[in-house]
Amino acid sequence: MAGTSHDYVRGFSLDSMVTMIEMNQETWSLKLRSGGRVGYLYFRNGAIVDAAVWELTGHAAALELISWDTPEIEILKFCDRPRRIHTSMMQLLLEGKRINDEAKDQRADEARSLEEAVAHIEGFRLKRGQQLLVALLNRNKHLAGAWLWYSRTIGTLKTIQGALERALFLAPEDKEIAEEKERFERARGAVTDDRVKRCPFCWAPLNMKAVLCTDCGMQLLITRTSLSPGNSSCDSDVVDTSVKRFARVLAREANRNLYASYYMAMCHFNIKDTDRTLELFNDTVALAGEQPFFSDQLKLYLTWMAAQQVSDETGEKASPQAETVGDGKTILVVEDSATTRKVIGATLNMKGYRIIEAVDGLEALSKLSEERPDLILLDIILPKMNGYEILSIIKNKRDLKAIPVVMLTSRDGFMSRMKGKIAGSAAYLTKPFNPDELLQTIVKHM
Repeated sequence: MAGTSHDYVRGFSLDSMVTMIEMNQETWSLKLRSGGRVGYLYFRNGAIVDAAVWELTGHAAALELISWDTPEIEILKFCDRPRRIHTSMMQLLLEGKRINDEAKDQRADEARSLEEAVAHIEGFRLKRGQQLLVALLNRNKHLAGAWLWYSRTIGTLKTIQGALERALFLAPEDKEIAEEKERFERARGAVTDDRVKRCPFCWAPLNMKAVLCTDCGMQLLITRTSLSPGNSSCDSDVVDTSVKRFARVLAREANRNLYASYYMAMCHFNIKDTDRTLELFNDTVALAGEQPFFSDQLKLYLTWMAAQQVSDETGEKASPQAETVGDGKTILVVEDSATTRKVIGATLNMKGYRIIEAVDGLEALSKLSEERPDLILLDIILPKMNGYEILSIIKNKRDLKAIPVVMLTSRDGFMSRMKGKIAGSAAYLTKPFNPDELLQTIVKHM
């Protein structure tokens, strides 16, 4: 280490370094790093004279630094501090050990509280996460990670900036905090609203009506503009990080988190992974019940997919409003879920088919008494009577039995398929299904 003014020490504990400094009566400063935090211990002629970390100096700062687990140590071979500590380093180490032992349970509670708050924020329960963080920071204002996550729950530029600056002050070498501060500085130039929302992928502040993140380039929701050719490319690192985060939320909450499911779908939409996007949108719509936003998003995506298929088949560009090749043939959709009926209707209308709907078996039989469709899409699980019972009635009526029936179900089992075949169905589709698969099945059996 001799001959340089800066040396990194590896393989030595802080206790060992202090013992060596005292024995050799060194006049050194030790720069300590741990988890992005930075602090200093100052020695003159082997005795500690001062310490500094955050706004703390002297005795309090020394005790804080002693509590850090396995810090990285850098030797600065000078000391320019006045004496603020009049206790030996050995006494400080003993006092620090006693305080650490007493505070061990408190630190474990703080870690659990932060973990719980983060889980709520990642799960889009921002208010509850913020409440937990406020309580935690009231107990310990020196938790840089808590300030970072708190900044992600608030909605004005000034308060976000203040929380991020506090986090960076506490952990100036924390890479995540530094990157978030840089992202904030880049993004706020595009913000004109008094209140902001956060990008669900990279946490950049955005105007309340933004549909595209100005920093990471990710689409936040599907619009007709976002489906047009030449939309902005997105940051692949942000996509990877977001997918991992949303997967963590969905695993933690047994795939029941609506917004994590939706934004996971949007991750795959942004990287143009069509099949996975569709699968995830179907899962999201199933979670959303009858909330129209999510079914409308899926409908818009399916409309675009149908238009893309037309373009691929004809070699010509097709607008999302175009109708093709169904020739006005009629399909009866028997399905109790309004969302599923909308999805099927959007797909088939784009192809020029005429759709009539029924929500249960009785309504289906009533519609069949009024007109004869060219094909029937029949869900198996229905109120009042199930799909097999309806199919049996259809196949026993002379004027209806020739109509091809495609069974729809969320069950993908061999016995269910065999039961449908025996009852006389033409085909069997398991939900969620790809629009191409649905269209191919209809063309094949109509």
